[in-house]
Parts: sequence; C-alpha cells; structure tokens
Amino acid sequence: MGQRHYMGHDLGHDLLIRGGIVVTAAGGEQRLDVAVSAGRISALLEPGAPIAADETVDADGHYVLPGGIDTHSHVSWPLADGRVTDDGFDGAGAAAALGGTTTLVDFVPPLRPDQRLRDASEERIAQIEAAAPIDVALHPILNRADAGVLADIPEVIRAGLTSFKMYMTYGDRVNDGQIWRLMQQIVAHDGLPGFHAENHDLLTDSLETLVQQGRTAVTDFPESRPALAEAAAIRTVTHMAGKLASPVYVFHVSGDEALAAIRDGRRDGVAVHAETCTHYLTFDESVFARPDGWKFVITPPIRGAHDNALLWEAVERGAVTSVGSDHCAYDAASKSAHPGDHRLTPPGAAGIQARTPVLWDQCVNRRGLTPAHFVAVSSERAARALGLSPRKGTIAVGSDADVVVLDPRRRWRGSDLLPASPRTFDLYDSYEGAGLPTHVFVRGNAVVRDGAFCGSPTTGGFVRR
Repeated sequence: MGQRHYMGHDLGHDLLIRGGIVVTAAGGEQRLDVAVSAGRISALLEPGAPIAADETVDADGHYVLPGGIDTHSHVSWPLADGRVTDDGFDGAGAAAALGGTTTLVDFVPPLRPDQRLRDASEERIAQIEAAAPIDVALHPILNRADAGVLADIPEVIRAGLTSFKMYMTYGDRVNDGQIWRLMQQIVAHDGLPGFHAENHDLLTDSLETLVQQGRTAVTDFPESRPALAEAAAIRTVTHMAGKLASPVYVFHVSGDEALAAIRDGRRDGVAVHAETCTHYLTFDESVFARPDGWKFVITPPIRGAHDNALLWEAVERGAVTSVGSDHCAYDAASKSAHPGDHRLTPPGAAGIQARTPVLWDQCVNRRGLTPAHFVAVSSERAARALGLSPRKGTIAVGSDADVVVLDPRRRWRGSDLLPASPRTFDLYDSYEGAGLPTHVFVRGNAVVRDGAFCGSPTTGGFVRR
C-alpha cells in the first residue's frame, strides 16, 4: 500500500478514524488513518495526515477491521405451529452490530403452498427495509422445483438474490431429481446453489436404530445424525456441480468427514465454498452431557474435539470460506420443553451476538492466528464467495465504510452481550473472552459508539448482490 490512497478530492470528509491498525486479509496490518465520505472509504492515509472531517474517532491501540459478514442467520423465522422465533431484524441487528457484524446474509423462508418465490422474496425484503439497523442480503430457500419456481429463479437473481439454499433433509427437503433441475436453472443464470447437506435416508435409518434401542436422550443426538450422512450429501451435490461447471456453497460444515468430502470435490475441480459456524469452532460433543445440553441440539451436530481441531486447521489454510452464526432465536421455554428427548427439541440456537467476538477471541487469543486470518474468515472470503466484494468485506478505497474499531484489551463475558431477544437462551453465556468493538459503522453511519448501540431501523437495508 502506498503512502496515500484517495477517492475523489482532498477536501473535508464525513468521518476520520485516526491511528488504528488497519487489517486486511491480503495486506496484513498497517497503521493508517481511514477517511469516509458519502458512505464509502474515501482515503487511506499515513497517520496524522492533515485532513478535515466532521467526526474523528481516535483508534490508537485499536484494530480497524472490515465489518463482519454473518453468512447464516434465521431472523424472525417461521415455525411449524404458525409462530415465529422470538426476534426481529431490529433486535437481531442491534445484537449483531454490538459484536462487530455489519452484514447478515439471512434467508427467504421456505415457500408456503402456492406462494411464488418472487413474492416471498419481496415480503422478506420489506421486513428488512422496515427494521434492520445493519445491512442484510438474502439466500432464498427452494423447497420445490415446479414451473413457477423455475420461472422465478432468474427474476430473483436479477433482483440481487444470487445464492440459494436447498434442504436435503427435513419436511422442506428437495430430492435429488429436484436438486438437479433447480441447479441447472440457477447455474444457467449465474446464481450460486447452496445446501443443507445431510442425506435424509441415512438420518432416518440412524434415528430408527436408536429409537429401537430406547436411546433418545440428548446425549444420543450426535449419533442420530452421523457425519457419514453429511459427507454423502456433500459428495452428491459436488458431483452435480462438477457436471454443471458450477460453484457450490455448503452451509454449516461440522467436521472431519464433511471436510474430506469437500476436499474431494475441490480435487475434482469444483469450487466448493465451505461455511462453518461459531459453535463448531468453539465447542465439542461433550456439551451434550451438560445439564443444559438441550441448548446445543443443532443440525448437523457439534462433533468431537478432533473435528473442532481440523476445522481450525481449515480456517488457517483457507479451506473454510466463511463462518455463520446459524442464529435461530427460539424462546427458551419452547427449546427446553423436552430436555430428555432430542426428537422433540427444535434444532437451532441463538448466537448472532457472539459470532464476531467469539471468533476473534478463538482465532487470535486462543489459537494464535493473526488478525488477518480473522478478517479473512469473518468477512473477506464470504464477500468474494457471495458476490458482496469489493463493496463489502475489506478496508479499501471505494468500498462501503463498514468499519469496526476493536479494542483487543476489552474483556467480556457471554452474558454481557446483548441477546437478539430477552426471552431466548445463550450458548455462550459462560464464555469469557477479550476483544470487543468500541465503534461500528455501516456505510459510514454509526451503529455502535463508545460500546453502546446507536443505530436505527433506517441505518441498514437490503443489499443487492
């Protein structure tokens, strides 16, 4: 990086972040002043450059990071009984912002009977525009492959919803034939197919075997969803992607066998984007023996310490593309109603508030990786994979001023972090770490100032990709 990089003229700026250590995945760390004008980074300067700004933030001794991109959240999520999860884009966005996440990639929920994909997408965008204090992009979920869905796929791609999710299990699953039909249409219009990859037949058989043995406790949950099912499903979709010369996105990769299947796909020439989640990087299967083990019923399951270690190796070498929270804010009463039977425990957990601070603490403080590793997996790789780059995911002239000023010395407990809802539960309530934002900006607008949330429903909005 040269001494000065500018966009436009050298007059006053809206915001100047002075003296911080700017981190990028490619450039590493460099002490710079960051200037912002009209919502974008307008200059990167040697510290102390004589320029004027309407607001100045002293970042001396702090890291200046690109805003985090949470690639996987289920905000205000529809449940089978007609209710929704106990949050909205306002509360979830505030919780995410306080941790240092400036962009969510949420979902268009599964289609209701006879609902058009384009209509469902417009409904979700309206929710975001009405309430989100941070930016939100969307993965539409495809739960059928009829003529209406196939006709709407190019339309929603043109509208900026370019990546999709298909479930290979659960009631909203699509079968292999439907997957093939949907993938062909997505690829024909330059979209990105993505998958909850678990083989439904293998899951069904595994669960039936355990039920016959009377083993339905939470401690039996990991065995009901074996890693084999995840790896088999990944191999199916990467083989299809290879036939179509298409990239593919795999949500919530949980460990060794899934990583091996992804390596095989990449060896065959397929661009496989692998997302893991905060909980797989933080915990191992011993959590299921805890008195509150019901909290950790998440699919795919949290696996062994060996899987955890291999995921971190994959983060370090760049084999993991991104980290999502897989946030789903069930109210605590619903989640904990049947602690003795995992079949009756809805899968998923809130975690949007903890993704970025836990990831920083694990990556930099506990694993000894660099801040550049953190930036790569927290934002930069996700931005490239999901069509958000160069607008998001980096500190560069011309990029959106999604900027986090992080104090690496600031200690915190998980119970201190703002939840998305007061009635949900927390996987990380007893976690202790260091490193928390003091200031967070979304397109140059402050959403966190001096550690306090200050955003509004008009700060963020829907992001076209």
